[in-house]
Amino acid sequence: MKVGQDILIRLINVILLTFCVVFSAQAGPLQNHVSIQEAIKDFVMQQDVPLENIIVTLTSAKKQLNISQCAIPLHIAMAPGAKQVGRTTVSVSCLSSQPWKINLAVHIDGKINVLVARHPIAHRNFIQESDLEFAPRLYSQLNRGYYVSMDRLQNMEARRNIRPGQAINANLIRAQKLVNRGQYITIIAQNGSLNLRVKGKALMDGLQGQTIKVKNLSSKKLIFAEVVSAGTVKVHF
Repeated sequence: MKVGQDILIRLINVILLTFCVVFSAQAGPLQNHVSIQEAIKDFVMQQDVPLENIIVTLTSAKKQLNISQCAIPLHIAMAPGAKQVGRTTVSVSCLSSQPWKINLAVHIDGKINVLVARHPIAHRNFIQESDLEFAPRLYSQLNRGYYVSMDRLQNMEARRNIRPGQAINANLIRAQKLVNRGQYITIIAQNGSLNLRVKGKALMDGLQGQTIKVKNLSSKKLIFAEVVSAGTVKVHF
């Protein structure tokens, strides 16, 4: 009885070993996650992405993906509506004779040149171009936003103290008050190429581009006009 059991156990072991060998041979090598990261990185570098030193991290895949190694270069595509940077989703496909396709959650990071403070900028100080300079920063560290041009920083002041090297974002600045309530101002009345200038008085505080109520001192009329510069508003007629 015991001899029969030993033979049966040996036979089962041989069958299991044979099955494992056959399965291993059929499965073949697996696609390495590093090769997928590199393929995604190459794809991102070919897109119109304003990043340098791109870093790709797989955030939804284990160290070893259980997919067979592709015999040809991987095909990468962004999922419909997916972002090009930050947390996003990409499609990874093998278009060989044994095709497969997976969607992966990834994090795409890199450096971008943004405007930072050249030196300390005190609270309520007017932001000037000489106060700022360009410096590379990791995109993932700019979650409060950033600026890449002075165009949108015209007539802005520091909302709080700004440290040297700190990336400028909308939380650090605010539009500077260009008109104060009760201030005597210049009203530009524009009609095509015709500009008339009259004296007026502001009945409200005003920021750049804001529409405020003013009084025409000549006609005594109350009108609404757009703040265009310090002490100056414009109205179209």
